[in-house]
Amino acid sequence: MQMDKQQVLFNAARTLFLEHGFKKTNIAAITKQANVAVGTFYKYYDSKEQIFYEVYQAENEAAKHRIVSQVNTNQSPKDIIKQFIKAIIQTSEQNAILAEWYRNTEVSQLIMEYDKNKDGWQNSFVYSFLIENIQRWREIGQFRQDIDMETTLALFNALVVVDNHKEEIGTGNYPQMLEILADMIVDGLSTKE
Repeated sequence: MQMDKQQVLFNAARTLFLEHGFKKTNIAAITKQANVAVGTFYKYYDSKEQIFYEVYQAENEAAKHRIVSQVNTNQSPKDIIKQFIKAIIQTSEQNAILAEWYRNTEVSQLIMEYDKNKDGWQNSFVYSFLIENIQRWREIGQFRQDIDMETTLALFNALVVVDNHKEEIGTGNYPQMLEILADMIVDGLSTKE
């Protein structure tokens, strides 16, 4: 059975983005790698930016599933969040496609622009993982009861907002700053023993 041409283009683009990055990959190279005509590319994708976004989203979701499946949820809330954030940063540094988010302002702006047209991260696998754990921490008394669930989630949503404005913060200190901010949020939500 022959693979769907859209999937062949996607796979070719993924390979090239991993090997050469966003800037050095062009539509001609993608179609050559896929062994299809340039016109075929435009049947499925409007631009290099669109196919990159789709490849990025697939890489990002696969990475998130892998990370969440490896998180030891028998730790304290602080250790779980710290392990999760470190794993995200490490995965992003090791995967050339995901690294574009941190290294290339043009690409991070592109991703944010495409994300504006989506349902948002609140419908993601990671958000479900977060809600499930926050509810568990509240039920077993590890998180404060005087702060409602909506406010608690808003505090964690702030990490996403910060991530979307990393250029303004300064990318040199970004990973450390994100870890410290997450620690401070968890400390503020935790009950004192």
